[in-house]
Amino acid sequence: MLRENERLDDLEYKGLKIIQNPDGYCFTSDSVLVANLAKVAKGDKVVDLGTGSGIIAILIAKKFQPSRVFGIEIQSRLADMAKRSVEYNNLVDIVSIIEKPMQGIAKEIGTGFDVVVSNPPYEKAVDKDNPGEIDICRTEIAVKCEEVIECASKLLRFGGQFYMINKARRLVDVICYMRKYSIEPKKIYFIQPKGTKDIDTFIVEGKKGGKPSLDIPKPIVVYNEDGSYTDFSRRIYNK
Repeated sequence: MLRENERLDDLEYKGLKIIQNPDGYCFTSDSVLVANLAKVAKGDKVVDLGTGSGIIAILIAKKFQPSRVFGIEIQSRLADMAKRSVEYNNLVDIVSIIEKPMQGIAKEIGTGFDVVVSNPPYEKAVDKDNPGEIDICRTEIAVKCEEVIECASKLLRFGGQFYMINKARRLVDVICYMRKYSIEPKKIYFIQPKGTKDIDTFIVEGKKGGKPSLDIPKPIVVYNEDGSYTDFSRRIYNK
């Protein structure tokens, strides 16, 4: 199951484990947060855009009992690790990893999905020769923020839910693109890192075809000063 330089990481939830390679991109707590804040009902059909090593797709499949989860990933090595993690966790009947660009993926998997989630590249693309795996995950080399949201809109049924995490400095971009593609922002969770009073990231919840109405809850403090999870983090992770 494991290949050279790969490791099997314990997700500390219902026996789940995930294959990662420390020489490339590894998931962060951002993916765990968006997977747990997403509202997924039993039997829902879900798409994870830019699934990476499959962390969001695997957590959602185990926690919420959807009928189907598609993880879309353009990078071959990450898609391969995600597929093997799905097999290891006996989730092949629920989770399918598709190794294709997300632009145009609706033609491959159809539309009418209940939930679309994404932990996309945060940074604007910069010119760089031979960008690596981490560059593609972190910067808009292969897909832009607008394209992620346009894709989500095409995939969602009317009334379907969209969840995206991004850096606070991209908030205006995300809100504008959501409105452009008929996904109404309904709730924004601001995320504070440990030891600061600054907002670092946010998770936006949107509704396809929803009416204007925005709720902003109290910011989420993810870690305590000592680096341990806050009560909120433990609650959403273990619910």
